[in-house]
Amino acid sequence: MRWIKNFYRENYKTVIFLILFYLIIRFPVPYYVFTSGGITDLSLRFELDSKTKQDGSYNLSYVSQVEGNVLTFLLAKIIPSWELVKLGDYQVSSNESLEEMAIRDKLSLLYANQTAVYLSYTKAGKELEIKNVDFYVVAVYDFLESDKKIKIGDKLIKIDDLEISEFNEISSYIKEKEVGDQVSLTFERDSSNYTTNVVVQDYNGLKVVGLAFYQIFDMNPSPSIKFTFSDSESGSSAGLMTTLAIYDALVDVDLTHGLKIAGTGTVDSLGNVGEIGGVVYKLNGAVAGDADIFFVPNGENYEEAMKAKEKKKYDIEIVPVNTFDDAIEYLNNLKNKKNN
Repeated sequence: MRWIKNFYRENYKTVIFLILFYLIIRFPVPYYVFTSGGITDLSLRFELDSKTKQDGSYNLSYVSQVEGNVLTFLLAKIIPSWELVKLGDYQVSSNESLEEMAIRDKLSLLYANQTAVYLSYTKAGKELEIKNVDFYVVAVYDFLESDKKIKIGDKLIKIDDLEISEFNEISSYIKEKEVGDQVSLTFERDSSNYTTNVVVQDYNGLKVVGLAFYQIFDMNPSPSIKFTFSDSESGSSAGLMTTLAIYDALVDVDLTHGLKIAGTGTVDSLGNVGEIGGVVYKLNGAVAGDADIFFVPNGENYEEAMKAKEKKKYDIEIVPVNTFDDAIEYLNNLKNKKNN
């Protein structure tokens, strides 16, 4: 122990400096840092009974995201492939916490996966029983007037005395109220219920209360399916590719044609594909993963991806899609091209 004391006496200034330096570089800043990620074979992200064989693969393209601190902020200033994104760009409200944002991202993944199941099973003509539906808060807007703090992840039980069983019941009930009226909302949080009053407001001609919800179904599909996404994975941008992967595993025809297919884009229950952020980084990851095809939402995402392809001379087929059916049609046509 004596040598430790002697070392500290002789080097205490250096020790203090190193401790302070470490604390400074780890100090959080209101930014995220985005870097190019890679691709993940979606067959590793779900387990499906009676799964059909595929010679190729469907892959989600992901972006590596790091919470900002002084060190990563400074590195992003000198590393061209690192991009700084303001934390406020991810916040729906000004007082939203990182914990609440993480909960929303997890709910987004859950919502995307259940939508993928619903759409793929419906398109494949498979049995799908919906047993129950829950409604979770995914956004709390600054203009909300509430007696108590409503948190992202709270589950809505009822409005006044109306128990909610369908998504449109929420907006329909509020629409019947007058601007300035109060409605009572009952939520479940941590296995306990609480009730708060909110005020109906006018927002661009619509009657709202300042909350947004995801409806999460409890489904019983046949064949059964189990998702195995890791805890570090979240968000809804893999919706299209997850739907394609499940659909191809359900039908008899192998639509991959032995190709490595990557892509990005959200998808809703009607099959509409939505745009996402960070498309260039996801394209970079697809190229690094040697993907043959990259599905991308048509519009600005497609234009961004094509500019990056031309600038970097990427050897990959970029396919713009508006709907899930567009992607299926493209894959079906690949078979026809091979036969000609």
